[in-house]
Amino acid sequence: MKNTIVSFVFLFALLGVNAQGFQGKAEYLSKVILKNKPENTEKNSEKDAVLSASLLDAMKSASEKTYLLTFNKQECLYEEIQKLEKPKAPINGMVISVKFSVDGKSYIDTKSKTKIVEDEIFGKEFLIVDALTNPEWKLVDETKKIGDYTCYKAEVVFPVTERQKSDYKDFLKRQENKTSLFPVQEPKDKVVTAWYTPEIPVSLGPKNYWGLPGLILEINEGDFIMLCSKVTLSNKEVAEIKKPNTGKKVTQAEFDALEKAKIDSMKGDGEAIIINGN
Repeated sequence: MKNTIVSFVFLFALLGVNAQGFQGKAEYLSKVILKNKPENTEKNSEKDAVLSASLLDAMKSASEKTYLLTFNKQECLYEEIQKLEKPKAPINGMVISVKFSVDGKSYIDTKSKTKIVEDEIFGKEFLIVDALTNPEWKLVDETKKIGDYTCYKAEVVFPVTERQKSDYKDFLKRQENKTSLFPVQEPKDKVVTAWYTPEIPVSLGPKNYWGLPGLILEINEGDFIMLCSKVTLSNKEVAEIKKPNTGKKVTQAEFDALEKAKIDSMKGDGEAIIINGN
Protein backbone atom coordinates (compact mmCIF):
# COMPACT_ATOMS: atom_id res chain seq x y z
CA MET A 1 0.00 0.00 0.00
CA LYS A 2 2.90 2.39 0.73
CA ASN A 3 4.27 1.86 -2.77
CA THR A 4 0.86 2.76 -4.19
CA ILE A 5 0.75 6.00 -2.22
CA VAL A 6 4.28 6.96 -3.29
CA SER A 7 3.37 6.31 -6.92
CA PHE A 8 0.31 8.56 -6.61
CA VAL A 9 2.36 11.39 -5.11
CA PHE A 10 4.97 11.12 -7.87
CA LEU A 11 2.31 11.10 -10.59
CA PHE A 12 0.49 14.01 -8.97
CA ALA A 13 3.69 16.09 -8.83
CA LEU A 14 4.72 15.18 -12.39
CA LEU A 15 1.36 16.10 -13.88
CA GLY A 16 1.28 19.29 -11.84
CA VAL A 17 4.52 20.48 -13.39
CA ASN A 18 3.14 19.96 -16.89
CA ALA A 19 -0.24 21.48 -16.08
CA GLN A 20 0.54 25.19 -16.10
CA GLY A 21 -2.80 26.90 -16.76
CA PHE A 22 -4.58 23.56 -16.31
CA GLN A 23 -8.28 24.04 -15.64
CA GLY A 24 -11.46 22.07 -16.02
CA LYS A 25 -15.13 21.57 -15.29
CA ALA A 26 -16.96 18.54 -13.91
CA GLU A 27 -20.72 17.97 -13.80
CA TYR A 28 -22.25 15.86 -11.03
CA LEU A 29 -25.65 14.26 -10.57
CA SER A 30 -27.05 13.66 -7.09
CA LYS A 31 -29.74 11.22 -6.00
CA VAL A 32 -31.00 9.31 -2.98
CA ILE A 33 -31.26 5.51 -2.97
CA LEU A 34 -33.02 4.43 0.22
CA LYS A 35 -31.52 1.21 1.55
CA ASN A 36 -33.74 0.98 4.62
CA LYS A 37 -37.28 2.10 3.84
CA PRO A 38 -39.62 2.79 6.80
CA GLU A 39 -41.88 -0.16 7.51
CA ASN A 40 -45.61 0.08 7.92
CA THR A 41 -46.85 -0.61 11.47
CA GLU A 42 -50.19 -1.45 13.02
CA LYS A 43 -50.53 2.17 14.09
CA ASN A 44 -50.26 3.32 10.48
CA SER A 45 -53.36 2.94 8.31
CA GLU A 46 -53.30 1.88 4.66
CA LYS A 47 -53.82 5.54 3.74
CA ASP A 48 -50.77 6.48 5.80
CA ALA A 49 -48.73 3.81 4.01
CA VAL A 50 -49.74 5.16 0.58
CA LEU A 51 -48.96 8.72 1.67
CA SER A 52 -45.61 7.64 3.10
CA ALA A 53 -44.62 5.87 -0.14
CA SER A 54 -45.68 8.88 -2.20
CA LEU A 55 -43.68 11.24 -0.01
CA LEU A 56 -40.62 9.00 -0.32
CA ASP A 57 -40.89 9.06 -4.10
CA ALA A 58 -41.27 12.84 -4.06
CA MET A 59 -38.23 13.22 -1.80
CA LYS A 60 -36.10 11.00 -4.04
CA SER A 61 -37.16 13.00 -7.08
CA ALA A 62 -36.40 16.30 -5.34
CA SER A 63 -32.91 15.04 -4.43
CA GLU A 64 -31.99 14.59 -8.09
CA LYS A 65 -29.96 17.71 -8.80
CA THR A 66 -27.13 18.73 -11.10
CA TYR A 67 -23.97 20.51 -9.96
CA LEU A 68 -20.96 22.08 -11.64
CA LEU A 69 -17.42 22.04 -10.25
CA THR A 70 -15.08 24.56 -11.93
CA PHE A 71 -11.47 23.98 -10.91
CA ASN A 72 -7.80 24.69 -11.51
CA LYS A 73 -4.69 23.36 -9.77
CA GLN A 74 -5.47 24.83 -6.36
CA GLU A 75 -9.03 26.18 -6.19
CA CYS A 76 -12.58 25.32 -7.18
CA LEU A 77 -16.11 26.68 -7.23
CA TYR A 78 -19.02 24.29 -6.66
CA GLU A 79 -22.57 25.37 -7.54
CA GLU A 80 -25.99 23.95 -8.31
CA ILE A 81 -27.26 24.14 -11.89
CA GLN A 82 -30.85 25.38 -11.96
CA LYS A 83 -33.42 23.46 -13.96
CA LEU A 84 -37.14 23.68 -14.65
CA GLU A 85 -39.38 21.45 -12.56
CA LYS A 86 -41.57 18.87 -14.27
CA PRO A 87 -45.33 18.96 -13.53
CA LYS A 88 -46.29 16.53 -10.76
CA ALA A 89 -48.89 13.86 -11.51
CA PRO A 90 -51.73 13.59 -8.95
CA ILE A 91 -51.80 10.56 -6.63
CA ASN A 92 -55.20 9.63 -5.20
CA GLY A 93 -56.42 13.08 -6.18
CA MET A 94 -53.50 14.82 -4.47
CA VAL A 95 -50.38 16.44 -5.91
CA ILE A 96 -47.43 15.71 -3.61
CA SER A 97 -44.43 17.96 -4.09
CA VAL A 98 -41.18 18.17 -2.15
CA LYS A 99 -38.71 20.94 -2.82
CA PHE A 100 -35.29 21.42 -1.27
CA SER A 101 -33.75 24.87 -1.06
CA VAL A 102 -31.17 25.78 -3.69
CA ASP A 103 -27.64 25.01 -2.50
CA GLY A 104 -25.40 28.06 -2.19
CA LYS A 105 -22.07 28.34 -3.94
CA SER A 106 -19.01 26.80 -2.30
CA TYR A 107 -15.38 27.80 -2.85
CA ILE A 108 -12.16 26.06 -1.80
CA ASP A 109 -8.56 27.31 -2.01
CA THR A 110 -6.09 24.56 -1.12
CA LYS A 111 -3.11 26.94 -1.19
CA SER A 112 -4.43 29.37 1.43
CA LYS A 113 -6.41 26.56 3.15
CA THR A 114 -9.61 28.60 2.99
CA LYS A 115 -13.24 27.73 2.29
CA ILE A 116 -16.10 30.12 1.55
CA VAL A 117 -19.68 28.79 1.55
CA GLU A 118 -23.02 30.48 0.94
CA ASP A 119 -25.71 29.17 3.29
CA GLU A 120 -28.92 30.34 4.88
CA ILE A 121 -30.98 29.98 8.03
CA PHE A 122 -34.68 30.11 7.19
CA GLY A 123 -34.17 32.63 4.39
CA LYS A 124 -31.45 34.77 5.96
CA GLU A 125 -28.25 34.55 3.92
CA PHE A 126 -24.80 33.99 5.40
CA LEU A 127 -21.29 33.76 3.98
CA ILE A 128 -19.25 31.20 5.92
CA VAL A 129 -15.53 31.95 5.74
CA ASP A 130 -13.32 29.53 7.61
CA ALA A 131 -10.12 27.51 7.59
CA LEU A 132 -10.08 24.46 5.36
CA THR A 133 -9.49 21.17 7.15
CA ASN A 134 -8.46 18.01 5.33
CA PRO A 135 -10.60 14.92 6.01
CA GLU A 136 -8.60 12.01 7.43
CA TRP A 137 -8.92 9.84 4.36
CA LYS A 138 -8.09 6.13 4.47
CA LEU A 139 -6.93 4.87 1.07
CA VAL A 140 -8.45 1.50 0.11
CA ASP A 141 -6.84 -0.98 -2.28
CA GLU A 142 -9.79 -1.11 -4.65
CA THR A 143 -10.40 0.34 -8.11
CA LYS A 144 -13.20 0.74 -10.63
CA LYS A 145 -13.90 2.58 -13.87
CA ILE A 146 -16.03 5.73 -13.99
CA GLY A 147 -16.35 6.64 -17.64
CA ASP A 148 -12.87 6.49 -19.14
CA TYR A 149 -11.11 7.10 -15.82
CA THR A 150 -9.61 4.54 -13.45
CA CYS A 151 -10.71 5.48 -9.95
CA TYR A 152 -9.39 4.52 -6.53
CA LYS A 153 -11.39 4.15 -3.34
CA ALA A 154 -10.98 6.18 -0.15
CA GLU A 155 -13.04 6.40 3.04
CA VAL A 156 -13.45 8.85 5.90
CA VAL A 157 -15.52 8.57 9.09
CA PHE A 158 -17.32 11.53 10.65
CA PRO A 159 -18.21 10.75 14.29
CA VAL A 160 -21.66 11.57 15.65
CA THR A 161 -21.67 15.06 17.13
CA GLU A 162 -22.93 15.93 20.60
CA ARG A 163 -25.55 18.13 18.98
CA GLN A 164 -26.92 15.21 16.95
CA LYS A 165 -27.12 13.07 20.08
CA SER A 166 -28.90 15.85 21.97
CA ASP A 167 -31.36 16.53 19.14
CA TYR A 168 -32.19 12.83 18.88
CA LYS A 169 -32.89 12.52 22.63
CA ASP A 170 -35.06 15.62 22.40
CA PHE A 171 -36.95 14.09 19.47
CA LEU A 172 -37.62 10.82 21.34
CA LYS A 173 -38.93 12.74 24.35
CA ARG A 174 -41.28 14.86 22.27
CA GLN A 175 -42.52 11.93 20.17
CA GLU A 176 -43.58 9.68 23.06
CA ASN A 177 -46.91 7.97 22.32
CA LYS A 178 -47.05 9.52 18.86
CA THR A 179 -46.97 8.03 15.37
CA SER A 180 -44.61 9.34 12.73
CA LEU A 181 -44.67 8.56 9.01
CA PHE A 182 -40.89 9.01 8.93
CA PRO A 183 -39.32 7.87 12.20
CA VAL A 184 -35.93 9.49 12.78
CA GLN A 185 -33.14 6.94 13.04
CA GLU A 186 -30.64 7.11 15.89
CA PRO A 187 -27.61 9.07 14.60
CA LYS A 188 -24.49 7.02 13.93
CA ASP A 189 -20.97 7.67 12.73
CA LYS A 190 -21.15 8.59 9.05
CA VAL A 191 -18.88 6.67 6.67
CA VAL A 192 -18.23 8.55 3.43
CA THR A 193 -16.77 6.73 0.43
CA ALA A 194 -15.01 8.61 -2.35
CA TRP A 195 -13.77 7.44 -5.74
CA TYR A 196 -10.98 9.61 -7.17
CA THR A 197 -8.76 9.50 -10.24
CA PRO A 198 -5.07 10.48 -10.26
CA GLU A 199 -5.47 10.92 -14.03
CA ILE A 200 -6.90 14.37 -13.27
CA PRO A 201 -4.19 16.01 -11.09
CA VAL A 202 -6.25 18.17 -8.72
CA SER A 203 -6.92 17.50 -5.04
CA LEU A 204 -10.55 18.64 -5.23
CA GLY A 205 -14.11 17.32 -5.49
CA PRO A 206 -17.83 18.03 -4.90
CA LYS A 207 -19.52 19.07 -1.63
CA ASN A 208 -16.34 20.53 -0.09
CA TYR A 209 -14.57 17.16 -0.24
CA TRP A 210 -10.90 17.41 -1.12
CA GLY A 211 -7.44 16.18 -0.08
CA LEU A 212 -7.07 13.09 -2.28
CA PRO A 213 -4.40 12.61 -4.99
CA GLY A 214 -6.82 13.18 -7.85
CA LEU A 215 -10.24 14.61 -8.71
CA ILE A 216 -13.12 12.97 -6.82
CA LEU A 217 -15.63 11.59 -9.32
CA GLU A 218 -18.05 9.91 -6.91
CA ILE A 219 -19.19 10.43 -3.33
CA ASN A 220 -21.34 8.01 -1.28
CA GLU A 221 -22.88 9.26 1.98
CA GLY A 222 -25.14 6.41 3.05
CA ASP A 223 -28.31 6.78 0.97
CA PHE A 224 -26.98 9.86 -0.82
CA ILE A 225 -24.89 9.42 -3.98
CA MET A 226 -23.14 12.02 -6.12
CA LEU A 227 -21.68 10.87 -9.44
CA CYS A 228 -19.67 12.77 -12.04
CA SER A 229 -21.37 12.59 -15.46
CA LYS A 230 -19.01 14.75 -17.53
CA VAL A 231 -15.48 16.16 -17.31
CA THR A 232 -14.01 18.86 -19.57
CA LEU A 233 -10.29 19.64 -19.28
CA SER A 234 -8.31 22.49 -20.83
CA ASN A 235 -4.77 23.89 -20.76
CA LYS A 236 -6.06 27.20 -22.12
CA GLU A 237 -6.89 30.08 -19.83
CA VAL A 238 -10.60 30.28 -19.00
CA ALA A 239 -12.80 32.52 -16.88
CA GLU A 240 -11.63 33.40 -13.37
CA ILE A 241 -13.04 31.33 -10.55
CA LYS A 242 -15.02 33.88 -8.56
CA LYS A 243 -15.39 33.60 -4.81
CA PRO A 244 -18.94 33.62 -3.35
CA ASN A 245 -19.84 36.99 -1.82
CA THR A 246 -23.52 36.88 -0.81
CA GLY A 247 -24.58 37.03 2.84
CA LYS A 248 -23.40 38.12 6.27
CA LYS A 249 -19.83 37.00 6.91
CA VAL A 250 -19.45 34.49 9.77
CA THR A 251 -17.27 31.56 10.77
CA GLN A 252 -18.57 27.97 10.70
CA ALA A 253 -18.82 27.93 14.51
CA GLU A 254 -20.80 31.17 14.52
CA PHE A 255 -23.15 29.87 11.82
CA ASP A 256 -23.75 26.60 13.70
CA ALA A 257 -24.57 28.52 16.89
CA LEU A 258 -27.00 30.85 15.08
CA GLU A 259 -28.69 27.89 13.38
CA LYS A 260 -29.08 25.98 16.65
CA ALA A 261 -30.53 29.03 18.41
CA LYS A 262 -33.05 29.59 15.61
CA ILE A 263 -34.14 25.94 15.57
CA ASP A 264 -34.45 25.80 19.36
CA SER A 265 -36.67 28.89 19.28
CA MET A 266 -39.03 27.17 16.82
CA LYS A 267 -39.54 23.97 18.81
CA GLY A 268 -42.99 23.66 20.27
CA ASP A 269 -44.35 21.26 22.83
CA GLY A 270 -45.32 18.74 20.16
CA GLU A 271 -42.48 18.85 17.67
CA ALA A 272 -38.77 18.60 17.24
CA ILE A 273 -36.47 19.52 14.40
CA ILE A 274 -33.52 17.31 13.53
CA ILE A 275 -30.61 18.72 11.56
CA ASN A 276 -28.02 16.15 10.46
CA GLY A 277 -24.65 17.27 9.17
CA ASN A 278 -21.01 16.27 9.09
